[in-house]
Amino acid sequence: MATTLDMYYQNKQQLNAIIAEHKLTMDQLFGYQELLYRISILESCMNFVKTAPVTSDVNAMSFHYKIVDALFTCMLQERQFGIPADEKLKKQRATALGNLQTVITSFRKQFQSFAPTAPESYRDAVSKMVNTVLPAWLQYRFTYIPF
Repeated sequence: MATTLDMYYQNKQQLNAIIAEHKLTMDQLFGYQELLYRISILESCMNFVKTAPVTSDVNAMSFHYKIVDALFTCMLQERQFGIPADEKLKKQRATALGNLQTVITSFRKQFQSFAPTAPESYRDAVSKMVNTVLPAWLQYRFTYIPF
């Protein structure tokens, strides 16, 4: 079964073919920019898991977590544009953003007092965090550009 990232790569390939033919519409360009943004976030999160230190060294974990948290902070604030929103869609966006904020805040609390029980503990925790944050983030992004 294809992952979300795999599907996005396929969409990108299809749109690149349209771009090569100089036939991309402005609506497609708008969606293409969102697609590139989503790919970059998904790839970054995938790399966060791959690069999570397998150690009990708190300094190494702390530095890595600061990088992860910086991206999550940006994800809450950036690219708040998309299709025009009526009141219903504005409420959906607010709800999805609230859900994403709740998920990120919950993990921030966990990591404030993180104490690894094994060298793999931090990597496993980052993996769990990424796999929880990304669905909430995608739900939020779909309220701006649904594709």
